[in-house]
Amino acid sequence: MSKESSGVKGKRCLFLTNYFYPEVFRGNDIAFEMVKRGYEVTVITCIPNYPQGHFYEGYGLRSRRREVVNGVNVIRVPVIPRGDGRAIRMVLNYLSSLLFSCIYTLSIVCRKRFDFIFVQELSPAFIGIPAVLAKKIRRIPIYFWLLDVWPESLAAGGITNKYIVKIVDRIMRYIYRHCRKIFIAASGVRTLLQQRGVKNDCIEDLPNWGEDELRKCTVDDDELPHLPDGFKIMFAGNLGEAQNLENVMRVAERLKNNKHIQWIFIGDGRKKKWVMSFVQSREMGDTVHFYDRYPIEYMPAFFRKADIMLLPLCDNSAFNVTLPAKIQAYMLSSKPILVMANGEVQTVVKNARCGYYTGADSIDKMVRLVLSISNYSNQELEEKGRNGYNYYQRHFKKEKCMNNLFEIIEKGERSNV
Repeated sequence: MSKESSGVKGKRCLFLTNYFYPEVFRGNDIAFEMVKRGYEVTVITCIPNYPQGHFYEGYGLRSRRREVVNGVNVIRVPVIPRGDGRAIRMVLNYLSSLLFSCIYTLSIVCRKRFDFIFVQELSPAFIGIPAVLAKKIRRIPIYFWLLDVWPESLAAGGITNKYIVKIVDRIMRYIYRHCRKIFIAASGVRTLLQQRGVKNDCIEDLPNWGEDELRKCTVDDDELPHLPDGFKIMFAGNLGEAQNLENVMRVAERLKNNKHIQWIFIGDGRKKKWVMSFVQSREMGDTVHFYDRYPIEYMPAFFRKADIMLLPLCDNSAFNVTLPAKIQAYMLSSKPILVMANGEVQTVVKNARCGYYTGADSIDKMVRLVLSISNYSNQELEEKGRNGYNYYQRHFKKEKCMNNLFEIIEKGERSNV
């Protein structure tokens, strides 16, 4: 769709998110695409500190708080970094991001008019609060991309106090009531929203897609660290509480005498120290290996070395209805997928015929499954990878997702003219 034919050339979007470039989230693609289609985009976000827990090099309270990235005006609010991920640091991070996002959002909407607000909602979910405040001041619509379901996700972080859960539930219902459209990344979320009073015609599908960098390999093998020989089960991404790492480690421990099975973890996160300590204490260093976080450009080269990609998630009501972006990345890379999770992830892998799966707590079954898969032929694994790629092209292709998103937004904005 050309800028001229869209009917919204010059529209101003206030884009609210806790994470933006150089942090790697799909909201970056949406903001950049808006600029390509003729929108004027202002992003209010936090100083980048995810997932390491400290500010990225070159960013801080006194540096690069305002910049233009690919035509997007970026305003970075002060925030207390996540640190080591302990409860007090996470609470301070969440509260500081909420407070300063509200202050900066109110400040800018009082000085400048916008046509609509787009919210990329990830934890902490309260990024919707400044959007509602801006809507009340300027009477502009909110388009809300729901990627992390609260209060269900709080349980995964150990917060089960019924009073806190009840308060958060009321806040989320309040936010949802003020949204023109709520986009969901997995079909299972639709039921949760309907239970919270959201009308079905206000809910639209917007799944994640794979990063552009995964479409081509620009890094040579000699630029990678040495990887062990054997059947390589690879995990790439955030090593956090949601990733079911306790159960994955129990499986790896049961298989540690099978030296041809190698577990490779690439990335960082609040759970990494625990996992590394577990491996050391159980003398699993011969079969479990850790590598630092690498730029996205390195991932195709890493993925090419893997026999199968690992996707574990804890058994949690929020995770069981969501679909992490990792699955699209693996599919786009034509890699077979090994799932240790329940719900939506299992369903998609089963429908796509692109991998193998067990329940989140099925340790015995996972042990047997890994032993079997490690003896499968390359041809069978490659066929699973091709199936995943073909499914991605039909359901998750970036261009298709973008066109659907902008068709919905532009239809809504033309109705306001």
